[in-house]
Amino acid sequence: MSYSNGFQTTHTFAAAAIAGGGELGRIAPPAPGLTGRLVAVTNVVTTGVTVAADTISVGNAGDGDAYGTLAVPVSSAGAFQNALTRGVDSRVNADEVVIVSSAGTATAGAGDITVHIEWS
Repeated sequence: MSYSNGFQTTHTFAAAAIAGGGELGRIAPPAPGLTGRLVAVTNVVTTGVTVAADTISVGNAGDGDAYGTLAVPVSSAGAFQNALTRGVDSRVNADEVVIVSSAGTATAGAGDITVHIEWS
């Protein structure tokens, strides 16, 4: 039996409109048959988040926050968040597209969102 370490990919969604709600982007597996594990999600606010906090979710078509969520409080440009809350699923299924979305509860706000996934 052989063992090899997985590899990580980093996906950045620059100036993603958090306030609008809905899908911000998709991440496809880098090769057929690979499964993944959400390692981290970070956000650097580029346009102030106003009125209400928001949430960035990482999941799949069946469960929008299956892999994790990141709370985005009311904050000014330059603030950052990195306190990932893990979802109910620990693994991204083989050949499954990962969907990054926001709840849209803030009335304004955008951020540079970065998602790190380990594949094996």
